Amino acid sequence: MDEFKDQVRKGFSKCKTDIDAIEAENFELKTKVKTLNDEVIELKAQVKGINIALDYIKEFNKTIHTNTTSQRVIEDETPTVEKIIQSAPISTPKKTISQQDPYEALLAFKARANKREILKQKLVSMVGESGINLSELKFLFVEHYKYCSKATYYNYLKELELEKVIKIERENTKNYIYLNNSIRNVL
Repeated sequence: MDEFKDQVRKGFSKCKTDIDAIEAENFELKTKVKTLNDEVIELKAQVKGINIALDYIKEFNKTIHTNTTSQRVIEDETPTVEKIIQSAPISTPKKTISQQDPYEALLAFKARANKREILKQKLVSMVGESGINLSELKFLFVEHYKYCSKATYYNYLKELELEKVIKIERENTKNYIYLNNSIRNVL
C-alpha cells in the first residue's frame, strides 16, 4: 500500500510541475499578446498619420496645380498686363510658387513629434475647471473633432491620469473627469 501512495504522490507532483510550467508559459504568452496588441494600436495610429499626411500632400499638389492653371488662364486673358510687367523695371521681384517635394512634406509632417502632447493638452483644455462626462468628452474628441481614434483617446486619458493631471471619478453610474487642481473633496 505504501508503494501505491508513493506512486500517487509522484504522479501528483509531476502534474503540479506540469501545471506550473503551463501557467508560466501562459503568462508569457499573455504578456506577448498584450505587447503585440499595443504595437498594433501604435501601428494603426501611424498609418492614420501617414494617410493624413498623404491627404495633405494631395491637397497641396492640387493647390499648386490649380494656381498654375489659373495663372495660365489669367495670362491668356490679359496680354496687356504681361506687356506692362515686361516694361516695368527689373528690380521688382517676381513671385514664384515654390514647389515642395512630397517626400519632404511627409517628413515635415512626421517631424511633428509633439503631436501627442498637443492632443493631450487639448484634452485637458476640454475638461475645464468644472469637469466633464467621460462619454461626452469621447464624443467631442473622437467623433466630432476627429482628433484621434477611440483607443488613442483612452491611451491619452490613461497617460494624463498617470501624470496626475486629471482624475476620473464615478458618480451615479457615470464617469466624470476632473482636473487634479479642481477636484472636489468628497466626504
